[in-house]
Amino acid sequence: METINKKGFWDLIETPAANVAEVTNLIHWSMNYDNRTGTPYYIFLDLIGYSHENYGDNLFKGNPRDVLGFLEIDYLGDALKEYANNPQAVEDWIALLMEAETMEAEANK
Repeated sequence: METINKKGFWDLIETPAANVAEVTNLIHWSMNYDNRTGTPYYIFLDLIGYSHENYGDNLFKGNPRDVLGFLEIDYLGDALKEYANNPQAVEDWIALLMEAETMEAEANK
């Protein structure tokens, strides 16, 4: 049976489960970037293989040094460690966030 996400994107971002808190921190920090130039979160999705698996290509096209400073590398490292500890929980969380974001976009059309 398919479950439908009832929480909105921002509700999810602001109340993550403990096992996806670091990925959520990276996502939240990455909102400070222009999606057209790329974000640390895009680099994360590329590194874990999510973008290639779901979109057929990497999302980040530029030089990672353009968006990765010391703080961003720290966020990225924490998110990667979290992924290494429980990849399924992180992938499920990403899917849930994508679903919530898509539903909100559709509702705002």
